[in-house]
Amino acid sequence: MMLKYRIGLVLAAGCLSFNACAPDKTNIATKPATDVAVDTPKELPLPAFPDYPAPQIRLAEADKGVIYYPIKSPYDFSRILNDYEALDTHTGKAVLVLPEGANAQNPVPAMVILHGSGGIKDGREMEYARLFAQNGIASFVVDYYAPRGVVQTTPYVMKTMITTEVDIMSDAYSALKILGTHPAIDARRIGVTGYSYGGMATRYVLDDRLQSIMGQGVPPFALHMDIYGPCHQTLGHSGTTGAPYLAIHGDADNSVDPDLCQSVYKDMEAAGTKVESHVIAGAGHAWENDAPLREFEGSYVRGCQFSFHPETGAFLVDGKSSRFQPAPEMTRPQRAMVRAGLGELAGSCLGKGYTVGSNPEADKISKALQLEFMTRIFGL
Repeated sequence: MMLKYRIGLVLAAGCLSFNACAPDKTNIATKPATDVAVDTPKELPLPAFPDYPAPQIRLAEADKGVIYYPIKSPYDFSRILNDYEALDTHTGKAVLVLPEGANAQNPVPAMVILHGSGGIKDGREMEYARLFAQNGIASFVVDYYAPRGVVQTTPYVMKTMITTEVDIMSDAYSALKILGTHPAIDARRIGVTGYSYGGMATRYVLDDRLQSIMGQGVPPFALHMDIYGPCHQTLGHSGTTGAPYLAIHGDADNSVDPDLCQSVYKDMEAAGTKVESHVIAGAGHAWENDAPLREFEGSYVRGCQFSFHPETGAFLVDGKSSRFQPAPEMTRPQRAMVRAGLGELAGSCLGKGYTVGSNPEADKISKALQLEFMTRIFGL
């Protein structure tokens, strides 16, 4: 069911796409494939993983704040479908916020929070965590960038080359696993939410194949909340875990094709997931952020559908594969160079420019919808 809400401010809109929505015209993801094949090395240099403490494999009742936990970095989808368990484990980082009174005798529901492609922002991820705690829900704010070497000075254009949507899917399930060991958290009431790039990932992790591969032995996510996540990319498979899904976006957001989203949602419902879709009229992108409204010259995808081959994991645009595809023996830097070469398929699909920033009225509507959804599904 799709509902519309009218607010006063009309925005020009736009959002984040499969690779980087870069303000820099030299975005490597959209360079012609001939440039990549001839003029660049076979590896795209990526930063080293930071020297974090050893990860915890089980949480104690008193654990909160910064948590170091085990993660994997598959980089591309073929590594999930083929021998995911063989991937090395390294240390991830998140912040756990517990509501007052949460303990082993009174376990609470929890939300895994996945930030957008710009990273954790003032007024968004931690603000949501505090809001959820006030309503009896724990939060696990995942930083999927820092554990892979992204730092404050990393250019925006490189962030989603260093950490892919596939890495985020893996982090979401790693978070689900570690949260389920916390005595003060109900392992059967753990949901996932995200914003833009992270919002897309909340839809991806509904895929029942991912649950069987990455979530073995733990209950699946109890609910999924996608906040202004684009719909142009799917995983090439219609099966879901059956968990309910909430989607919220603005009708002035160039990155979210409303007709395409409704088609994607129908497929999800046919697979057994109840979808609740809300469109906030006049709203653009990232309305919770403290930053004032501005026009950002980032890219977005429109007119193409991205997916993955259901068996090989090869990246597809409108069903067609690129001559650049990963091989099983490739390193992360080599896989990054393959990702850079996908521009030969996606170059004609990109629009440019969207409005981003604070919109208190849209934020109020969105938060009310989210709280109602979680309260209902978690049985609070």
